[in-house]
Amino acid sequence: MYGGTALIMILSMIIVTSTKTSVDAFRLLPRRIGKNGGTLALFSSASSPSSAAFQYTQLEDSPMVSSTSTSTSTSTSMSKDQYRGNRNLQHVLRIAENAALKAGEIMRSTSGKIAISNTKTNTADLVTESDILCQKVINDIIQNEFPGDCFLGEEDVGAGSFASSSALDRALFITKKGEGGDSGNACTVDAIGGIQGEDDKEKLLWIVDPIDGTTNFQAGLPMFCVSIGVVSLGGSDASTDDDPQVVAGVIYNPILNEMVSAVRGRGCYLNGERIKRTNDDDDNDVNDSDDGITLDKALVNVGFPVYSEGTLRVSSRTVTALSTKVRGVRMIASASQVMSWVAMGKLSAYVSWDLNAWDIAAGMVIVEESGGFISDFDGERATILTRDMIISCNEGNSKHNLSKAILQVLKENDCIEYQ
Repeated sequence: MYGGTALIMILSMIIVTSTKTSVDAFRLLPRRIGKNGGTLALFSSASSPSSAAFQYTQLEDSPMVSSTSTSTSTSTSMSKDQYRGNRNLQHVLRIAENAALKAGEIMRSTSGKIAISNTKTNTADLVTESDILCQKVINDIIQNEFPGDCFLGEEDVGAGSFASSSALDRALFITKKGEGGDSGNACTVDAIGGIQGEDDKEKLLWIVDPIDGTTNFQAGLPMFCVSIGVVSLGGSDASTDDDPQVVAGVIYNPILNEMVSAVRGRGCYLNGERIKRTNDDDDNDVNDSDDGITLDKALVNVGFPVYSEGTLRVSSRTVTALSTKVRGVRMIASASQVMSWVAMGKLSAYVSWDLNAWDIAAGMVIVEESGGFISDFDGERATILTRDMIISCNEGNSKHNLSKAILQVLKENDCIEYQ
């Protein structure tokens, strides 16, 4: 019987840190003995998209989904494949999609079949061996292709809001500084030195949640995903400011086979097809008055942050307050998954508290490029540093009435502040 540590070592030795590695190599592994003596096929041969068969997203030239879109992207005047610094975002997106596919192979084969290896803040904040291995696979692919970029992964960060906020601040500082030691490796929150690469290339920060929705994943529920967001702080030739901006993102659910991708100023895509939301008179979407989606017609997901009693209390109050005002309330417990479904129009909105950067990085550019709106609890456009958010889908106009209505409910029912 192989122990958890030995299993990761065996798999890591087999994984080649090249983007050209075929997922078929993983299928050569023999079955391992799982918990309770059962066998566990680590990499399934079931029909699923591989990096060879997957149709990678080809970005369109048009900037946004419609003239009514309210994304505040500054990149609509950029050259075809660049943003601010001298980076080819078509190539960046392809590497992100490839990394997501490789992690998805692991997730698909181990969901519902792998034991909990650790917990973070409490017994509801789970970590499995698949979380750790998926992050390693993603990090290896990124380092192999972009050795000068920085990497912030959830599994490298300790538990709690302070640890995650500090890790983000540190990663942004290192990425912007663009200096390093002699290691030659892409920087992580635990390895500051070694930021090396082409001097004329802007350093990007890759923010990764290897499995968002680990509790769902471990239970075998198909509501989890890998989330990869890419953040730019502007290049030396940038005409914009140096505020961190998510410029590319990928969210991939390997069970549902949904790869949602976006590049700022270039649109949002589902499995390579442009997501285009239109104004129609469907009762489930936009109403006839052009005022967007009214609260009584909205399907809203409410976050259930397990990190503290304070966030759980405001979440519970929000569920109570919204339940009689909206069409339906859902609590899916995977921020990235929910944000991709808001972008696709499956959900009208999402509200949550104390979100980490790896929960939202990819989803931010995906939602905004679909024409949706992301605000903080002051009603202002959110940034990667924002932890409390209201995310609403494309309402067909720039009024953001649904976001405003949800914010009003939060204020009226003491759902803003928590400890």
